[in-house]
Amino acid sequence: MQRLSLTSKIFLTIAITSGTLWLGSYSVKLFSIYNFFDLGQNNSLILKSALTNIDLKPVFFELLPVFTISLISYIVFIVFSAAFLFLSKISLKANGWLFISLMIVLICLPFEVILSLKDYKIINLIMSNSNNSPEMIEIIKSRISELSAFPIISIILHYSIFILLVFKPLTKKN
Repeated sequence: MQRLSLTSKIFLTIAITSGTLWLGSYSVKLFSIYNFFDLGQNNSLILKSALTNIDLKPVFFELLPVFTISLISYIVFIVFSAAFLFLSKISLKANGWLFISLMIVLICLPFEVILSLKDYKIINLIMSNSNNSPEMIEIIKSRISELSAFPIISIILHYSIFILLVFKPLTKKN
C-alpha cells in the first residue's frame, strides 16, 4: 500500500473512530429495541407485558444518546470514508480488502438511510417532550418489521470490515 498523506491519515482515523462508535451504538440500540417486544400469535410484535402499564418516556429518554450517537457517527463515517478514498487515491484493484469493505458499506447504505430516517423521527419525538410513546412504539415496530433481519446482517457485515482492515486479504504485492 502506498504512503498516505497527513490529511488522508487524519480522515482515515476519523472514519475508523466514527465507524467504531456507530457500530457500538448500533449494537446497543438493536439489543435494546428488540428487548421491547415479544412475538405474538401470528408473528406480530407485541410490547412486553412489563412495559405496557408504565410511562415509556423515561425509557426512550435513556436511549436518546444511543440514537443520537448512532445517527451522527454514521453520517461522519460515510463522509470521512468517502473523503479518505478520494484523497488517498488508493487503488481498489490492488487492495481487494478495501474494495470488499467499500462494497459492504455501499450495499448497506440505502437501507441504513431508511433506518436512520426512522431514528431521526424517534429523536424528534423524544426531544419534543410530548407524550408520544405509542407513536414511538409504532415507529420502532415498523423499523423492526419492514427490514426484519437486515440490521443484524448489517452488523455482522460491518464487523467483518474490521477483520478485513486487520488482515488485509487480497492485496497485490509489488
